[in-house]
Amino acid sequence: MAVPVDETVHTRGTGNLRVDAFAAAVPLLFERRSCGAGAKGLRSYDWALAEVTWPGGAEGGPRRGYLHLLLVRRSIADPTQIAYFAVHARAGTPIGEIVRVMGLRWSIEDCFETAKSDCALDHYEVRTWDAWHRHITLSMAALAFLTITDTRSRDLPRPEEPDQLPTPTALLDEAEKGHRQAASKS
Repeated sequence: MAVPVDETVHTRGTGNLRVDAFAAAVPLLFERRSCGAGAKGLRSYDWALAEVTWPGGAEGGPRRGYLHLLLVRRSIADPTQIAYFAVHARAGTPIGEIVRVMGLRWSIEDCFETAKSDCALDHYEVRTWDAWHRHITLSMAALAFLTITDTRSRDLPRPEEPDQLPTPTALLDEAEKGHRQAASKS
C-alpha cells in the first residue's frame, strides 16, 4: 500500500521517524528490478526493503511468521523521485516477489481508469449509500460485460475487406451494369 512521506515508522535503532527521514538516515541497499511490463516496456526502478514497525495501526505487530516492511521505490531517471509503500509479508519473501506484487497495482489502476472513462464509474450524483452502491455495481457490471465481449470478439475472424474502396465512378458503373442486366431480363 502506498504511504505518504509523512507516514511514521519505528525501529529500535531510530525510534519514530517519517518514512522520508528514515530512508535518508538509514543506509538502504537498492536493487534494480522490473515490476512488470508497461506501455513503453519494462517498468524498472531501484527498490529497497527495510524491516519496520508501523505505529498507530498495528500495535500488536505483525502476525507470527510475518514482517512489516517499508518498500522504497526510487526512479532510475530521477533519483529524487521516491515513493514509499507499507508491506505486510511472510518472513523470507524475496524482494523480487514483493516488487512483482507491487507491479500489479498498475493493472488495477488501469482497470479503474477504464471504468471511469467507459462506464461512468465516477459520474454519480447520489446522496445515499444504497444509491451509490447501485451505481457502482452497475458500472462494474458494464465494465465486466465490455471486457468479456472485447476478449471474445478478438478471436472472431475479420470480414474480408477490399484493399481500396471503390471510386464513385466505379460504383456508378456497377449500378448502371445492374440496371442493364435487369432491363435485358424483362
